[in-house]
Amino acid sequence: MHGKRSQFLIAAGLLVVLASQPIGCSRNAGTMDQWEERDPMVRRAIARKNMNDIDGAIALYNKALERKPTMALAHLELGLLYDANKQDYIRAIYHYERYLELRPQAEKRKLIEDLIRTARLSFAASLPETPSGAVEQIAVLKREIEVLKRELDVQHPGSAQPAATASAAPAAPSEKGPQPPKPEPAQPAVQTYVVQPGDTLLLVAKKVYKDPSKWKAIFDANRSTLASPQSVRVGQTLIIPR
Repeated sequence: MHGKRSQFLIAAGLLVVLASQPIGCSRNAGTMDQWEERDPMVRRAIARKNMNDIDGAIALYNKALERKPTMALAHLELGLLYDANKQDYIRAIYHYERYLELRPQAEKRKLIEDLIRTARLSFAASLPETPSGAVEQIAVLKREIEVLKRELDVQHPGSAQPAATASAAPAAPSEKGPQPPKPEPAQPAVQTYVVQPGDTLLLVAKKVYKDPSKWKAIFDANRSTLASPQSVRVGQTLIIPR
């Protein structure tokens, strides 16, 4: 409890510091943020936030991004709202990082990076049972997700399996009819995989299925030995369902 309270106080302090400063960063970035602040949808979102209508503000910022995905100011404001008001740390981290991608020279970059680190710790602390080393493993998973993000964007969730080709109907045997072909041995329903150093369920799914989005199938098949998706350990034998 003391650790969670400390993380909350750190996050609250960082958010207060960020909120107390102008949204603009470097002179150029500040000018761009001020320009984006004039957008009608953003102005409506700011008004909603000032009225403490957090859900309304979030909806309007998201609409602004639907029209213009590169609007950095909307990403920063959404990060702050998801972090401070919704405790939705995953979405907050995404919007913080998107802001830094669009404003790489931001004067407040260090402060926003601290918010990202604190949000990751807060997310780890919010898990029902946090296994030893979960914070570090979550950070590793986050980096892997970023690496795989572009690949996943161009793939359909759960790649379609190749359609089974219809087998031709067996020809009627002639008087000297040929012997029917021997049935092929049935493929095993499952296989196994031994966890290697640096492996996570995402990487294992990418190795065995060529599709990292299927990590949950591996986790579901190994719930008797895995306390959480982050609890894989080197040398452990995992069941890999087909």
